[in-house]
Amino acid sequence: MFAVMVVDDDPKIREWFEVEIEWGKMGFDFICSAKDGIDALNKLNQHNKLDLVISDIDIPKMNGIELLNSIKEYNLSSMIVLLSDENNMAHVKQGLLLGAFDYILKPLDKDKVIDVLKKAHDSLMDKKMEEERNKNLKKKLELNLSLSRDKILQDLLRGKEFPFQELDYIQNEYNISLQKGMVQVGIIEIGNFDADSRELIKSGRFDSLVEEVGKIISNTLSEFPELNCNMVEMDIGLISVILQPVGQKELQDFEDMTADFFEKVLKGIKQDANMRATIGIGGAYSSLRDISQSYMGAKAALRHKFILGGNRVIHIKTDYNEKQNLLYPAEREKMLVESIMSGDDNALKLAENMFDDIAIGTGDNLKRIAFAANQLVFNISNFIDMQYDFINKLYDFRKFNNMDFSKFSSKDEIKEFFLSFVTELLNVVKEYKPAQNNTLIKKACEYVLNHIDQEITLMTIADYLNISKNYFCSLFKQETGYNFLEYVTKVKMEWAKKLLREGNYKTYEVSEMLGYREASYFSRLFRKYTKLSPAEYKKNFENQ
Repeated sequence: MFAVMVVDDDPKIREWFEVEIEWGKMGFDFICSAKDGIDALNKLNQHNKLDLVISDIDIPKMNGIELLNSIKEYNLSSMIVLLSDENNMAHVKQGLLLGAFDYILKPLDKDKVIDVLKKAHDSLMDKKMEEERNKNLKKKLELNLSLSRDKILQDLLRGKEFPFQELDYIQNEYNISLQKGMVQVGIIEIGNFDADSRELIKSGRFDSLVEEVGKIISNTLSEFPELNCNMVEMDIGLISVILQPVGQKELQDFEDMTADFFEKVLKGIKQDANMRATIGIGGAYSSLRDISQSYMGAKAALRHKFILGGNRVIHIKTDYNEKQNLLYPAEREKMLVESIMSGDDNALKLAENMFDDIAIGTGDNLKRIAFAANQLVFNISNFIDMQYDFINKLYDFRKFNNMDFSKFSSKDEIKEFFLSFVTELLNVVKEYKPAQNNTLIKKACEYVLNHIDQEITLMTIADYLNISKNYFCSLFKQETGYNFLEYVTKVKMEWAKKLLREGNYKTYEVSEMLGYREASYFSRLFRKYTKLSPAEYKKNFENQ
C-alpha cells in the first residue's frame, strides 16, 4: 500500500478525497490531509516519507509550487500530483516542469481522478521494483567486493552480522575452515611496541616477523590434531587466532587444550623468533555465533598486560592467583562510564572500588598501578569521545589525558588524581544533563547536546518531543529551575568559549558553527553571558 496525503484549504475537497475514493482497492492508504503548505510540511515530517502528495496550487502560507520545491529538495515524498482549475494552467505547467507527476482539474471528476491515481500507482510500483532490483544488485556487488578471506574473518570477529546459512559456500569459496560449534579466540601481540619494534616496522622487517610467527603457529598446530585453526592479521603486529575442536569435546576439555596450544606458541615465538609477545585469550563458547564475544574477551585480556606485565599468556578467566582475581574485567569500565553519564553519585564509589582492585591485583606495585590508571583514564576518555562527543565541546579534559601517572610518588596520589577525573566528569554531566530521572527533560537535554551546531527553538524541541510548547516550558522550569532557552544559550556559549580559546576562529565562524544566522546576534548573547565580546574574551585568554 502506498501512503497518501491531500493538501487543500477547502475542507469539502479534503473530505471528498477521503470519502469518495476507495483507496484500499486502488493500492493506496489515505494517511492524512493538510489545510496549508506549512501544515503539509509538518505532517510530512511526522509521517516520514509519504509516497503520494495531492496538493492544490492555491493554498495559504506556502503555495503548491513552493511546497513542491520543498518536497523535492528534502526528498519528503516520491510523487506529487497538483490540483488546479483551468484558469491556473500556467502554474500547472510550471509544476510539471519542476517534477510534478500529473495534475487534476477542478471541479473534480471522479473517473478522471481515478485514472490519474491508477497511473500514479503503476509508476510507484515500477519505481519500487526498480529500487528493489538496484538494492539486490548493490548487495551482490558489495558481497563480491567485500568477501575476501581476511575481510570475512575480521568482520566475524568484530561482531558484524554474518550469513551463517552461507557458511558452506564461504568455506569452499574462500578456504575458511569454520564450523558452527565451539570456538575460542586468542590475540597474539608481537613485540612490545618499544624502540626495537618501531625500528622493525620502519625497516620493513616486521612483515617477515609476522610471517615467521604464522609459521610457528602452523608448526605448533601439527602437535594438536584435535584443533582446527584460522588466522587473520587484524592490525600491525596483532594476529587473531580462531580455534575450534575437531569432533565433539566438552567445553572445559577444549579450553584446556587451547591453553596448552597458546603456551607452546608463545614458547616458540620466544625461542625461534627471539621476540617478545603477549597473548590474550578470550572465553571458550559453545557456538560460533559467540565468536565476537571471545574476541572482545581476548582484547580485554591483552589490556591486562599493563597490570600483569607482558611477554606472557593472559587469560582473564584463569590467569589470576588469589590476589589477582580482584582485577576488574573490561565490563566494569563500561559500567563506570554509564554510571558517570547518568549523573549517578555512585560512580565515585565504583571508581574507588575499581582502583582499589587494581592496586590489590598488582600487589601495590606503583609502576603497574600507574600503567593501569593511565590505561583506565585513556579507555574511559576514548569511550566518551565515541559515545558522548558533547563532553569535549563543553569541557577540556586534556590535563587528565596528558598526565604521566608514572611521575606520582605514591598510590594515594594516583588514586586522588584518578578520582578527581571521575568527579569532574560527573560534575559536567550533572550540569548539562539535569533532571536525569525525568525522561522528557533528559531527552530534551540530550537533543540540545547532540545538536549544539544547529538552531534550536522551543518549537523545535516541542515537535521533537511531540508535546505542547507551554507544557514543556513549564515542566523544564519546574524540574531544572531555569528556562529552556537559557539552558540552550548556556550550552552554546560554553562551546563558543572553548572554540575561541582553542582555535583561530573569527567571531562569524564561531557563530555559524553554533547555528546562529547572524554573528551580531551571537555577539550580543555572548556578551550577555560572559560580560565580554568574543574578541575581548579571546584576547583575555591569550594574555593569561
